[in-house]
Amino acid sequence: MKALIAPVIAAVVAATAALLLAFAVPAARADAPPADDPACFDGDPLLAVDAGCTDTGSEFDAAEGLARAAAAAPVRAEGLPPSCHVHVEPVFWTVNTGDWLRIGDALAANPSPCADYYISIPPQANDKTLLRGAQDELVRALGPHIHPVAEMTLGTKVGWLAKWIDTGHSWFSAGVEFRRRMATAGYRFDLGETWLLNEFDVSTRRDEPPYSRAAMKDLLRGLYYGDGTGPTVPGIVEIGIAFTHQNIPDVEGYKAELKAWLQDSDFWSSVDPYISVLTKEVYGDARFWGVAGTSRNDRTRHLTEFMEHPMNLVRSGPAEIEAARNLFERAYMPLGNATWPALGPDPYSPPFCCGHGWTMIPLDDMLSFVSEQVYAVRHYAQSHPHGAPAGRLGFSYQPVNNFGLPPAVFAASQKALLARIAAAIRNAYGDGGASPVGACFEPGNGQNWCRGADVPGAEFTEAWQTFEHWH
Repeated sequence: MKALIAPVIAAVVAATAALLLAFAVPAARADAPPADDPACFDGDPLLAVDAGCTDTGSEFDAAEGLARAAAAAPVRAEGLPPSCHVHVEPVFWTVNTGDWLRIGDALAANPSPCADYYISIPPQANDKTLLRGAQDELVRALGPHIHPVAEMTLGTKVGWLAKWIDTGHSWFSAGVEFRRRMATAGYRFDLGETWLLNEFDVSTRRDEPPYSRAAMKDLLRGLYYGDGTGPTVPGIVEIGIAFTHQNIPDVEGYKAELKAWLQDSDFWSSVDPYISVLTKEVYGDARFWGVAGTSRNDRTRHLTEFMEHPMNLVRSGPAEIEAARNLFERAYMPLGNATWPALGPDPYSPPFCCGHGWTMIPLDDMLSFVSEQVYAVRHYAQSHPHGAPAGRLGFSYQPVNNFGLPPAVFAASQKALLARIAAAIRNAYGDGGASPVGACFEPGNGQNWCRGADVPGAEFTEAWQTFEHWH
């Protein structure tokens, strides 16, 4: 089997792992939400093709780069091998410049023959109503089963709320306009490319401004239909992490709000046709996973209680939530945590408003953490073969160098992390009825990536068991 990383990179990563094992939690920088990255700062000239870049600082010819990407893009393959028992559809959310290509490179190097991969491309940093030019072509060029996805960002001072809705436009027109901009940018709906809405947040759950349920219904209708001249396009919708982290203090309060939302049958039946994937941000926290001396089964159970809590609640609900249940069983997918190293939601103000689950752990432990997330999702899907999540799983990937590692070491570490995710998906969702345990082992290699960890102070939480019961 091809090596996942070059020997030199492997050596650097091994050194990194040793360093982090010796200094499990070095002095960390503040893990505040990253500032909007300038659209044109990246040293890779291919990335500088972003729309709005007027001076790339290099001799790179943007038109030539686009032509090369278009020529390299293969025709979409029809169907999957007959040995594929599960059609796997991994989704990756990104935000940092170039991360979509780094993920794509890792997936292209070790693809599952049964997979269609979807990689979100964030909008331009200084105006999040504008798409990044050329990036869809570059992702598309990686292979016929690697699909670029255009992200529609509602929040921030330069998102669609501030720059479109607050200036007098309707939510429906925002969806129509976004579809128009996708078509102008060259997104190929005929190749399965789509949009991602970021996001239904706490205001949608509570049916309050700015993202009330009525507003989101209108927006999704616009995204689905566009201006009526193109195809109807269902897309990916994220339900945000805010105030739903694994260590929130009031799990029962959140459960009550989610139950009320699930009972809004008009909302769920209205948005159902517009959604291909409904994903909940469930960013696991290593402090509730890496309990020393525990079994993989114990860790999987606790990961699953959190990552699949919306599905568990839906399945335990009464007949009155049938509209929600229909959508969730068809489209639900957990969006896991591939962000390393992250401080977690605790330092933010207000607490739990933002951020990922805490992953200030050694690199080797993080490789185990993402492997066990893939294992947990695959195991749950196998246990529920007639509904969600089927072959759907995903990760949020927003690396921040909180350990202050040298840039080359940090880059090599991230490359190893993405390679591990690609391998875990490839081996757990391969052809011939691959098993969940494939997420843990490389064929012909005795390395066990589902060995857990010994995270100081870690302990399991039983709080999320409550979602297995409606009352």
